[in-house]
Amino acid sequence: MVLPYIDAIQQLVDSLAARIQRSVAVDDQRGGLVVSSRHFGDEDQLRIDVVLSRRLPARVAEYLNGFGIAAAEEPLSIPGNPSLGLKARRCYPIRDHGRLLGYLWLIDDGAERFDEVVGECVVQLSERLRERSLQVAGEERRRRALVADLLRGGEGSARAADDLVGQGLVGAEDRIVVVAADATTDPVAVATVVAQATDRGGRDEPGVRAFATVLGDRGVVLVSGRDELASAAASLAEEVRQDVVGRDTEGRGTFLGLSDTGRLEQAPDLLRQAVLAAFAAAELPELAPVLSWRDTGVYGPLMLAATASPDLVVPPEIVGLSSGGRTDSLAHTAEVFLDAAGDTATASEQLMIHRTTLYYRLAQVENKTGWDLKNGRDRLTLHLGLKMQRLLGSGIPALLRGEEERRGSS
Repeated sequence: MVLPYIDAIQQLVDSLAARIQRSVAVDDQRGGLVVSSRHFGDEDQLRIDVVLSRRLPARVAEYLNGFGIAAAEEPLSIPGNPSLGLKARRCYPIRDHGRLLGYLWLIDDGAERFDEVVGECVVQLSERLRERSLQVAGEERRRRALVADLLRGGEGSARAADDLVGQGLVGAEDRIVVVAADATTDPVAVATVVAQATDRGGRDEPGVRAFATVLGDRGVVLVSGRDELASAAASLAEEVRQDVVGRDTEGRGTFLGLSDTGRLEQAPDLLRQAVLAAFAAAELPELAPVLSWRDTGVYGPLMLAATASPDLVVPPEIVGLSSGGRTDSLAHTAEVFLDAAGDTATASEQLMIHRTTLYYRLAQVENKTGWDLKNGRDRLTLHLGLKMQRLLGSGIPALLRGEEERRGSS
């Protein structure tokens, strides 16, 4: 079905092209092709590729945006770039009361001679593109609601999965990755960055799609596709981190978690992985600010254990090793030593103490716990207990309770 405003835009573009005998293309404000006319022998390789794929290659988008087209109020001439397959062209911004709606493009080194007649068409296109922007905004709201329903779980999740596939938004055979931001990051900013990153020209993963939504106080992204999905999701998460950090005037930084790759019906479980990974990234300084579930290491299983047994306690032998989180506590010494796989040279270097001091502290650990650090089982018990102690002291239990209550009430 061709929507009325698209049909009207196509008619305007075809009429202008026939009048000036030049091919005409109209993009939306993010660089996505809306409509194009037939060619008059003036097309370049870029125009052909964009008409076929309906997307702008990243290098070309960067080149065009470098001329300030997004801020332009008047037509701009863009010089050709043979290495990009791009002839000289003229860009006509399409605005509605100052708000950018899109661009009209002519491929011509002297297109200024068409400014008057093109300007008349731009005025008419402004109204049609305004109608289009309202329609697109409505469609985006419905997509976000579907993705939220999918991720919440329950009966609504199955219906949302069917709708996403039925509407062609997600392929029936697609795999998915869930990306979640930490709770201190503005979810609207996350959604805005994702929209800009995926809808504008410049994405080089044509088989991957991303849909942002807001769940409670958290920005979440559903990434779907088949090939190179995990790397595409990681690249998108890093793009969000860099952009949203720039918006954060308080300087807190942004932390994001990525789930494993899974099927559509696994979305609620993948959401939990992403949320926990984001929380671990924010709470545990040794982990990366963009953290995948598989890279949470031992923390992943421990967080799931805390979910299954919220009353889980740290062995009492370990409690006495801590001294208010001090870096010279016996608990910290033991954790660094065990993280170094028992390598005393590495541990003493990381702790910035003499090896004799390290031996003394480890002896104190053995005396206080009654465990032998030369015994594999005792070392494993101590190591896991120390990690669990850090998790329980980080606020993760409260996070888990809040997530469970939110999912249960949805």
